[in-house]
Amino acid sequence: MEIGANKPNRSIIDSKYLESHSTEECHLSIQIGLNGISYCIRNSSEILAIESYNNSLSQLVSNIEKNKWLNLDYASTNITVNTKKYVLIPKLLYKNEDRNKYLKLNHINTEQLESLSDEIKSIESVVVYGISKAKQDIISTFFPKSTIKHISSIHITNMLAKYKNCEEKTMIINVDYRQIHITVLDHTKLIFFNVFNYKTAHDCVYYTLFVCEQLELNPENLSVELMGEIKKESELYNLIYTYIRYVNFAKRSVNLSPNIDSLLEHEHYTLLHQHLCE
Repeated sequence: MEIGANKPNRSIIDSKYLESHSTEECHLSIQIGLNGISYCIRNSSEILAIESYNNSLSQLVSNIEKNKWLNLDYASTNITVNTKKYVLIPKLLYKNEDRNKYLKLNHINTEQLESLSDEIKSIESVVVYGISKAKQDIISTFFPKSTIKHISSIHITNMLAKYKNCEEKTMIINVDYRQIHITVLDHTKLIFFNVFNYKTAHDCVYYTLFVCEQLELNPENLSVELMGEIKKESELYNLIYTYIRYVNFAKRSVNLSPNIDSLLEHEHYTLLHQHLCE
């Protein structure tokens, strides 16, 4: 069974608050990926809105133009780019003038991509990633003052902070639209991070067990945390639980407005915690 193919649009907005307050006192976080765009709005204490559009890039401009909340001014705007065209490089070996070379060495068809880079201080590394001209044009047109980062910068930093007091090895599986991010931590050390494309739940389990095999992790005593687009009643959860003994759902560390508090604790985890890495 294919999963993630028809991810629905979602809209949960505390319009009462936003209508009565200036958005210039709020902050906008955006995630651009394979499934279009997701965003959330927050003030200093809680998340006030979250929306996602499962549309192609060609429809993205129209969605942004029609969206009331994406065309207002905010105190800050941060954008996360979710793309597999990336590479992690130790900071000691990194040379900014060689960004394009790093991408070409690790990925094909990068000629039409602009290379960007983020420093990930927690692992003393730099992530170099490619972004298409079309996406760059959208960002520069609608969000010219935004800060752009790759999803690995956000995810790795958040995971190391979240699990820093964990005394055992932990695998985190973040399920997104046709992609899963698998992260393995050993206390404060990053052991593994990679992104895999999938079509079925069996694909996800295959990659999970493959990582276990490569890292010599025993599924019988490995702790696995799930986040993103996965539910307990799903085929994917049941399959993972068949092979992994200790499976839990991650719990968010940010507050949601009581008017929109219908999200599961682990849903849209990376987006909702994006601002913690500003």
